[in-house]
Amino acid sequence: MHKNNKYVDFVSDEHFLECVKYVCLGYVEARGTITIKDLKNNGIDPFKTIFDISNKNMTFNSWLKQEEERQMDKTLNNKIGEFHQLLLGGVKYWEDLGIGDESKLDIIKSDKSIVLELKNKENTVNSDSKDKVRDKLEKFIKNHPKSVAYWAYIINKKNSSGEKIWIYKKRKDKRIRRIWGSKVYETITGDPQALKDTWIALPIAIKDLLGKNISKEDMQKLLEAFQDIF
Repeated sequence: MHKNNKYVDFVSDEHFLECVKYVCLGYVEARGTITIKDLKNNGIDPFKTIFDISNKNMTFNSWLKQEEERQMDKTLNNKIGEFHQLLLGGVKYWEDLGIGDESKLDIIKSDKSIVLELKNKENTVNSDSKDKVRDKLEKFIKNHPKSVAYWAYIINKKNSSGEKIWIYKKRKDKRIRRIWGSKVYETITGDPQALKDTWIALPIAIKDLLGKNISKEDMQKLLEAFQDIF
């Protein structure tokens, strides 16, 4: 543990800042880079476009700006998921598997006793994706019979935290589990407050990196709005 750290106790300040920087750079890289060609390639609906411009009293340019922001938001949601993976992969005795690992999973304990497929939000995993996640976890525990494999996600629909056996399409194995919310961070760091500590540390790190500050008033409102998640 890093008890004298500025940000969180479970990784070094340097690692924490690198993870925050990774997401912040995503905002810089995504802004202003989307063209109308990109939007069409992403399946923009020209019929909805007419309704949007007409009913929202928009110009073409204001509509285009809105679509750019929406597409950028999708890209950055992926970055947030990668942030959690990068951050937790830097905890002692844990490893971020990155891209290209044979298991195609995300985070593993160094002794291979625990492995996780980590998502940011539960609702981003559709039925086809769940099939693939389940197959990967089953393959891993088949090759590592003493391991526990998790489908993990940070944000769930009920803003709760927990862990249980993942029963999927009548397939049940006590070594394959679901884990979500602050329980994900607790399992990896050993600290039940680790997820909340990370969230509180973010504006401090962003200010250190970019000089951008969230006011005390706004931070208090954020704490009141999201305290049930932690």
